[in-house]
Amino acid sequence: MVQPAVWSLFREGRIQQLLELVKELHPADLVETLHEFSQEEQEKFFLLIPHEQSAIILQEMEVPEAAAVLAKLPVATAAEILKEMYSDEAVDILAELPKEKAAKLLMLMKEAGEELKELLAYEEDTSGGLMATEFVAVPENLTVGGTLAYLRKVAPSAENAYYIYVVKRDKRLVGVISLRELVVAPLETRVRQIMHKKVVKVPEDLDQEEVVRLFEKYSLLVLPVVDKKDRLVGVITVDDVMAIAKEETTEDIHKAGSITPLRMSYKNAGVLTLYSKRVGWLLVLILVNLISSGVIAAFEETLSVALSLAFFIPLLIDTGGNTGCQSATLMVRALVTGDVKLSSWFQTFGKELLVGMLLGITLGLAGWLLGVFRGGAIIGVIVSLTMLAIVVIANLVGVILPFILTRLRLDPAVASSPLITTIMDAIGLLTYFTIARMFLAP
Repeated sequence: MVQPAVWSLFREGRIQQLLELVKELHPADLVETLHEFSQEEQEKFFLLIPHEQSAIILQEMEVPEAAAVLAKLPVATAAEILKEMYSDEAVDILAELPKEKAAKLLMLMKEAGEELKELLAYEEDTSGGLMATEFVAVPENLTVGGTLAYLRKVAPSAENAYYIYVVKRDKRLVGVISLRELVVAPLETRVRQIMHKKVVKVPEDLDQEEVVRLFEKYSLLVLPVVDKKDRLVGVITVDDVMAIAKEETTEDIHKAGSITPLRMSYKNAGVLTLYSKRVGWLLVLILVNLISSGVIAAFEETLSVALSLAFFIPLLIDTGGNTGCQSATLMVRALVTGDVKLSSWFQTFGKELLVGMLLGITLGLAGWLLGVFRGGAIIGVIVSLTMLAIVVIANLVGVILPFILTRLRLDPAVASSPLITTIMDAIGLLTYFTIARMFLAP
């Protein structure tokens, strides 16, 4: 929530009171308050408060927003703030900055910068790109008492003190102990005697969607990341995964609406950004819609024989689009969550074929009644058969398209509602006029 007191103290120049208040407030509340500041005021605010506090606040911001703030600060100040941040958060912000600016910051950070350079080498949508290098690892022959003494010395943050990892001399991960298990064990016990040897871990190059799935499957708080030699190189925490899950969901929603996914919030997106994310798909869909116009032109003679056929065009193509969107939505979600696998394609196809036929028969009967009422018996039969065919076809298109995209290693969410609707417009019109020509041909 917005904190008027922060604004008042800042405007009045009461720095000491401002610093005391900033320490007491939750960083998320401070971020909301800073949204009311101008860019110049935000810059001045971060120059006033300690680097450690600045780091905590910036970590609560969206990455593009935090990067924009750091870019305005003096490079020496920005480098010191980045040193105080968790490595995964710092890397995300550096990736948003211009390469020259990022390189200068890394150089000023010296040893910490070298560590961040290694993290920047990972693809951002992999486990390596998500991980932080702040974790607690102890040798397997250390005692519980020695481990507790080590913890008091290094004073790990709340984010990386859930588990203590046990490693061999070559840093190979061999076990894990929860903080609770460590505290209740006898002090003279060796950690290898109480550690869990079966550790859920991931390689550096695992896709982030699979990382999210593992967190959900095993109800994890932290997931260790290992290199090809099974050496512990980092950890992924649940808050990172929650952010990724939100990002993936938002991305899928955008794709379902035929919008190129935004990498920032709508609030921070400018008019030209929103325009560029939408115009491409709309132009593609116009081109696809030209096929529908061509179908109508090709069957102009059939349409002139029974003008009442035109009454049912919106009804039929809209029903096809709606049916295809329903099945595509179900299938995209099932593929993303792992509920349906590529190997079960034939079984899924058969199930949706039966569902499509049942829906087609039901809607076909409704179409027959409307057709008889508006155009007579023959028109009723044409509309009924077309409705049956369109619904079955649309249901199968909605199933097949996400499977094909997944097989091609593309996001199945691209099988969006506008795309399915546009495809079914053309197929629906072709089906409708083909059936009509069969019954109305002289």
